[in-house]
Amino acid sequence: MNNITISIFSLALASLLPMTIAILLPKRTNFYKSPIVQGFGLGVYSALIILLFREGVEHSGAINTVIWFVAGLIISVSIGIYLKEFHHHHTDEERVHSHTKTSVTRILVSDFFHNIVDGIAIVSGFSISTSVGLISLLGVVGHQMIQQAGQQVLLVENGVTPKKAITISFLISLSLILGYFLRDQEVLEHILIPLSAGIVAWKIGTDILHSSWSKKSVFGFFVGAVLLAITLILIPHGH
Repeated sequence: MNNITISIFSLALASLLPMTIAILLPKRTNFYKSPIVQGFGLGVYSALIILLFREGVEHSGAINTVIWFVAGLIISVSIGIYLKEFHHHHTDEERVHSHTKTSVTRILVSDFFHNIVDGIAIVSGFSISTSVGLISLLGVVGHQMIQQAGQQVLLVENGVTPKKAITISFLISLSLILGYFLRDQEVLEHILIPLSAGIVAWKIGTDILHSSWSKKSVFGFFVGAVLLAITLILIPHGH
């Protein structure tokens, strides 16, 4: 097989393999209400935000990273305004519905952009050599599996049923394939890394501030953050 075929096949694998984590997780909604599980989801995304910001600084400098991170925050606030998160609501039900819909949108938009960056990393790796491409694929699949678990937790926690969350996550994961068509857009990659971090940072920050923390939720947070950090730092993924 030539590198083009291998790249496309690898992008498909990177989209599908992490979904096994979401499929294997319990389908009971009560599972996702556990303090350990909720802490885990926040820990995964907190580590992701920090490491994406760090990666942005390494690749395109602090000023560029801060600019696009702030742009991500502005997009996140704009999503809230568009979906009326900040409007006065007449009932608690209206307020909760608006907040959960906004939170889900932020998670998915951020993941959509981050997946494109991962797709570019895989294709770029295979353009160098098959071995470099396989290392990039391993790195992406590794952290995507941990991130997928965190994403499933956050989606269900925000009102999406477990089965629907799997379907939505799979559709968003297909944005990895866009990395093939944008593989030569290095400038775009440098924008999307901090932008995706900024979009989800608002949601994670507010969740952390408003969560009722216990020893179990702190433990879950620590486990999620460490697992995500290990897969991103120790396994190269070629951004």
